[in-house]
Amino acid sequence: MSNITAFTVLVIIFLCARPVSAQNTHDSSNAHSYAFSLAPQFGVIHGQTEEIVYPSLTNYPNKAPGDLLSQLLWDVKPVFYYGLLLDFAQIDPMQRWGFFSALSLKNGVSGISGSMEDRDWQSKENNSLTDYSIHDNHTRELLYIDAVAGISIPSQSRVLFKAYAGVSYMRFRFSGMDGYGIYARENPKGSNIFHPIDDNPDLVDWSGQKVINYTQEWLIIAPGFSLGIYIDKHFFTELSFKISPLVLCADLDEHLTRKIQFHDYMQGGIFLEPGAGFSFAANEWLTLSLECSLRYISGTRGLIYQRPYGNGTYVKNGEAGAGLSLMDTGLLLKLRL
Repeated sequence: MSNITAFTVLVIIFLCARPVSAQNTHDSSNAHSYAFSLAPQFGVIHGQTEEIVYPSLTNYPNKAPGDLLSQLLWDVKPVFYYGLLLDFAQIDPMQRWGFFSALSLKNGVSGISGSMEDRDWQSKENNSLTDYSIHDNHTRELLYIDAVAGISIPSQSRVLFKAYAGVSYMRFRFSGMDGYGIYARENPKGSNIFHPIDDNPDLVDWSGQKVINYTQEWLIIAPGFSLGIYIDKHFFTELSFKISPLVLCADLDEHLTRKIQFHDYMQGGIFLEPGAGFSFAANEWLTLSLECSLRYISGTRGLIYQRPYGNGTYVKNGEAGAGLSLMDTGLLLKLRL
């Protein structure tokens, strides 16, 4: 029993002395030292993703190239997430320039996250709205995987500059359920000529039904930079920015009531991600951070492929677009290993 007690006391002394030892060797050893850090992270994502269908000039001669045939907006308002961050960096990046890298995983908590709205402009005569429906949006999956690597360059004025490149993968899976629809009357049928949507439209109650499933996947390669300031030895604040046209998107749109599947493959557009962070270092091995960023993508376009639900061969059927605007606010507790 006395041996166990003595061992326990030695372990406590070692753990308590560890940050003091690191502090005492700060100037001599940390300048060239690197370490891994592991951080559980928790936060909330708030915003919206977008699916677009563009009209064919052959079938809709009175519509301009920028006009829409269909737009679906999927709310992410809000989705809470949990995850992990693993990074490898200098223990003291202000001593000299160095290398850093990080890998982040965020997984959303499924549930109702606002509404899903579906708008169509099917008239070949004008751009008047012909179809509108709204449903509860059930977020079944929200996944972020981000990897970055770059260099950090300190200055004598407590400013730390970072330049890096990153790869981001995102996957969202939604279901539109319940709700209702308002549909302008077509006269005659199959003519793409419609009465105004407020002129005795057809009304549909979707209560108790799952109407649509939607999966959206993104792959982005983006350079970025950041400027950080060490206010003192405990407090650090940072501003960051990423921008890139290197955007790929694939989505699967399953209209359950119409028994149709659409597969879209898109690329291009613009990706922007401004961000800000504030960190408090309790000691050499424990840091608490609050981070906020806006992830915005617009102008991504590509081709649509269609088939009957669940079987058959996909055939080309028009042009699609996609986008998103998502605010991410998270809390991290970083532990140096």
